[in-house]
Amino acid sequence: MGILCLHGFGANPVVMKHQMSVLAKYFDTTWEFHFLPGPVGCPAAPGVAKTFPGPYLCWTLDFDPITNRTALDLIHQTIMDRGPFDGVFGFSQGASIVAAYLLEQAELHPDKPLPVRFAIFCSSPPILAGDPEYIQRLFGALSAENIKRFQSAKLDQVAQLPAPVRASAIVLLENLAVMAPVHGKSLSHYLDRPPAEIPCVVLPDQYKARLSIPTLHVCGKDDPPSMRKACAINASFCAPKWRRHFNHSSIHNLPRSPTEAQEMVSHMAWIISHSQLSRI
Repeated sequence: MGILCLHGFGANPVVMKHQMSVLAKYFDTTWEFHFLPGPVGCPAAPGVAKTFPGPYLCWTLDFDPITNRTALDLIHQTIMDRGPFDGVFGFSQGASIVAAYLLEQAELHPDKPLPVRFAIFCSSPPILAGDPEYIQRLFGALSAENIKRFQSAKLDQVAQLPAPVRASAIVLLENLAVMAPVHGKSLSHYLDRPPAEIPCVVLPDQYKARLSIPTLHVCGKDDPPSMRKACAINASFCAPKWRRHFNHSSIHNLPRSPTEAQEMVSHMAWIISHSQLSRI
């Protein structure tokens, strides 16, 4: 049972293995975890540098479509070269980027099975688009005045945007703000760009593709509301029949208490056991 694991922003596979260490005590011995390092160097996530040596890595530093595309291609090439993998396990930015990859595969190949049979998404920020055509559909018709409203990052200005862009922009701004201690950049760094280079959140009412495989969506009970909102939005891309949710008490981390770790692993076992049934 091979599972490809993708770490969060400002971390690396060693950090992720530590995050999973309590869970690992309850894993089935047939589960094999393969860790993929992100392709981009970045600052360490808060608290990481005190305990773990670098390099500190991420999947995209600027969250723009070009670097998103590089990360999506890396995931695809890894699955082709090192797979097949039965499932994926992503934490934070790793969850977001692998969700984007799977949705893109579902969009490109609607009549084919996905490259994996199940997915575990933990503390996922919003899914960001890597498809220039999708971004053009969403942002391409914006007037110069509306682009300025978007780039102002002021909610009263953003509220005047056309509905599809408004919804995507609000989710983006909420999460960029709460993630500022991690990425360390101002909102203008992400917004003062040509529209085609602004990070673009993918929302279910704007994107048709869905994931029909069993999925587990894990979130901290005390995570910031915008992050919990992102986890819920991302879960709505997944089939309710094969979807499970688990909330735990660690803030933007994986469960650290034995009781919660056991409970999460039981959910993992459920989606893994049902991963064949979902294709019937």
